[in-house]
Amino acid sequence: MVSPYRPRVLVVEDDAQLAHLYCTALALKGMAPIRVGDGISAFRALEQQRPDMVLLDLMLPVVDGRTVLQQFAKNPLISDILVIVVTGVDPTPELPQALRVLPKPCDPDHVAEVVSDYLFKRNR
Repeated sequence: MVSPYRPRVLVVEDDAQLAHLYCTALALKGMAPIRVGDGISAFRALEQQRPDMVLLDLMLPVVDGRTVLQQFAKNPLISDILVIVVTGVDPTPELPQALRVLPKPCDPDHVAEVVSDYLFKRNR
C-alpha cells in the first residue's frame, strides 16, 4: 500500500527543545518535518530536500533568519516555497517574504495548525 503524501516542513530553529516540540506537532498533523539549527544548514536543506514550507526563527546562529529570507527571495528555484516566521523579536521592518509571523512564545500545536492550514489549503 502506498502511503499518502506528507508535506515536508523545514523547521529552522536553534533551540533544540522547541524544534523538537514543533517537529512532533507537525508530524502529528501528517507532515514530515526536517529540522536544522542555523541559516547555513537551512540553505543546504532547501537545495537538497525542497520542502513545501519553511518554519523560520529570526534569531539564528551563523546566518540570521532575515538573511535567510532575503536569500530565499533572490533564488528563483526556491522563492516559491512558503515561509512562516516564528520569532521572539520584533519583526520590523516588515517581512514581505513571509506568509505570516507568529510571536514567541507560541504553542507548538497552534504553529502546526497554522502550517497545516496553509499547506493543505494550497494543495486543494
